[in-house]
Amino acid sequence: SSGINAEWPLRPGTKPGPGPNGPPLYHFHKSPECLEPFKNASIGVEHGAKPYIHAKLIGWAMDGFGVYAYQDINGSAPVVDECGGHFGPVDESGEVVYHYHSRQIVPYHLACQGPSLGKCASTQRGTNYCHPGCGYEVCVQPGTKEEKLAAYLDNFDKTWLSKYTVNPYQQ
Repeated sequence: SSGINAEWPLRPGTKPGPGPNGPPLYHFHKSPECLEPFKNASIGVEHGAKPYIHAKLIGWAMDGFGVYAYQDINGSAPVVDECGGHFGPVDESGEVVYHYHSRQIVPYHLACQGPSLGKCASTQRGTNYCHPGCGYEVCVQPGTKEEKLAAYLDNFDKTWLSKYTVNPYQQ
């Protein structure tokens, strides 16, 4: 299934999935615009929307990365890879994580487990749901602070980013 698994409302400190939180797993195939995290994208400023904040978390992909509603930091459109994810901050702290964003088009959430590294098409069987991506193997949301990205990636492999092409994200 190309849906994302989610529990609504999310309980602090839990990630729905196999184990103590499941199965069965509730999941979405289309962006659930009736839920609170999408409200900010649709109600308008006159009704309390905050257009310059990152979208709220709507659930977790099976790979453990968060899935967020439509907008990115400063209300901008997310610059995502072929899977539908990118590296960037998800709140005002500026701390960077890899995460996905919902879209209003197919695939509504993610096409593969990212980062895609330009290999999304090789994960598809039958119909190809890969997003066009940002044109690079790794996509970082413009405006992301380089030192915050490095601090996040250093948790895994200090040389990882140097192995791939990366979109110009520094402003």
